[in-house]
Amino acid sequence: MPVTALPLAGAPMAAGFVLSAMAQTIKALYGMATDINEFLDKHVEEMKGSENPTISRTGRVLEMAKYGFGIGYITPVIIISVGQLLLGNTLAAISTAATAATLTNPIAMTCAAVGAIYYGWGALSDVERDELLEKLSKGLEIGIELIKSVVRFIIDKTKDLLTSKNIDEFKKYIGSAAAVFGKNLGDVTHKITDVVSDTFDAFKRKSGEVIDKTADHTASAYGSVKKSAGKVAEGTRETLEKLKSKKRKGEVFQQDDHASTKSPDNSLGSPGNHDPK
Repeated sequence: MPVTALPLAGAPMAAGFVLSAMAQTIKALYGMATDINEFLDKHVEEMKGSENPTISRTGRVLEMAKYGFGIGYITPVIIISVGQLLLGNTLAAISTAATAATLTNPIAMTCAAVGAIYYGWGALSDVERDELLEKLSKGLEIGIELIKSVVRFIIDKTKDLLTSKNIDEFKKYIGSAAAVFGKNLGDVTHKITDVVSDTFDAFKRKSGEVIDKTADHTASAYGSVKKSAGKVAEGTRETLEKLKSKKRKGEVFQQDDHASTKSPDNSLGSPGNHDPK
């Protein structure tokens, strides 16, 4: 259904038009409680007002695209949708993890989407690009040529307005957003350096996990040894106490026996008291 079709009863609307299925997913992704056009205008203004140059300049690119094409909210929705697909979000259904990540930092997710277009669009094969365009055209209910024009505009204006340092900072946003969908930076950019970096980061994480587990096992083993040693020490102490007790009892018995051997037998009386006969 084209975006200019008459609205259906009960269907979400924006500026008098029915939201496409993919636009509804984007609206849910960002938790837009207000009109989508109003939300995106405010969102872009917040980006432009950021003290971070990468964010503020990305906001300017989005504003130029929105007003340059003159089709309202549709342009930023196209940009976000293309970026989300490149990041690994299928946009087939509302993802709880993706929504949580976006609501936590919607500006970072938008920067990731723009960065994914800049780095990832040209990295696709012709077949992959055609499949993506077809999916976007059906999901957004707009023409493929319009989507291609918006994508080219974003790439060109990003080159014009952002420095190489700003553009490189996109990778931070891309990596964090792609991870939500089980992807890495290299899966988006297809650059060898990024793939190697992803592998190295994964290795560091695995190494860290192994070290942590080893430390846990070592601590556990130490605790067990310490506990066992404590039991042995306690048992040894008890044994020594028993031996000492037996020794004391034996000494007392020997003293009593020695004393009874030396003492006179008074029952016979003393020699001086015998009555001679």
